[in-house]
Amino acid sequence: MNWPYLRRGDIAGILFVAVFVGVALFVLLVFPRLGPTENFGFGPEWQCARIEKGDPICVRLVARDGAK
Repeated sequence: MNWPYLRRGDIAGILFVAVFVGVALFVLLVFPRLGPTENFGFGPEWQCARIEKGDPICVRLVARDGAK
């Protein structure tokens, strides 16, 4: 088989993509809040807890005056 030779630009592109992916993974591992947050589709009046198996359990928070 005839494999094309890698030119200087090809090697530079491969290195650029490898460095970019490495930096992105490093940032997401060190600063996990910059990645996707756990939003289960509810507003701020809901409090959700993730459990290991199954769907999250969400409870609607009630205002002090609303419980009467």
